[in-house]
Amino acid sequence: MPFGRLVRRAWMGQERELPSPPKSIQESQLSAMDAAFRRSGFDESRSLGRPVAADGSPLPWFTYPAIEYLAQLDLDGARVFEYGSGNSSLFWARRGALVWSVEHDSAWYEEMSRHDASLQQLVLAESRDEYADALRSTPGNMDVVVIDGVFRMACAKVVTEVWGGHGLIILDNSDWYSDVRAFLIGEGLTCIDFSGFGPMNRYAWSTSILFQNSSFIQERLRAPHPLSGIDVAKGPTW
Repeated sequence: MPFGRLVRRAWMGQERELPSPPKSIQESQLSAMDAAFRRSGFDESRSLGRPVAADGSPLPWFTYPAIEYLAQLDLDGARVFEYGSGNSSLFWARRGALVWSVEHDSAWYEEMSRHDASLQQLVLAESRDEYADALRSTPGNMDVVVIDGVFRMACAKVVTEVWGGHGLIILDNSDWYSDVRAFLIGEGLTCIDFSGFGPMNRYAWSTSILFQNSSFIQERLRAPHPLSGIDVAKGPTW
């Protein structure tokens, strides 16, 4: 409800009107929010037609809260498998991860092949079984598995069969794929949902991070440095 609207309150049986903050405060709040949004790279993403940060570096097409959390992880040497390739592939690789991806769209596969030097392997698989089973032929256990392409339930079932339980599973658009999210939780995984806005889209959605044990997070998680955050001095009452 906007400031200044009449709000009914059960306080002394009276209706009370919330005062509006001064216009200068409203303007400064909007200015700060606008500046923070610009620093996220949203405008650049819309202009380029792909998710990027304000400096043009690649971002996953996840929500900003999920991206900020993942940016806290030390990914050097981490093994990442993606169902669905894209700027996320480059995001992982730029942070020192070893990346395997499977793609179902032949045109997008050709586009991503221009960047395959950054990846361990990029595979084209157009059928459901071939696509979902691509993880089975990837050597070794994965630290991160991303489910962000087609046939998501089939992929989730393969992941739970072959995944070693160490590390993270990332399910994007989990508000849409609530059945896949429920299946993974039913397999004993802990789920944390990161909902909010993200690159490109003018609507909010959810990116979920699931794990069986927290050892990968505990080993690699660094202190948060939020976008548009500020530093403070530690005084005597800290």
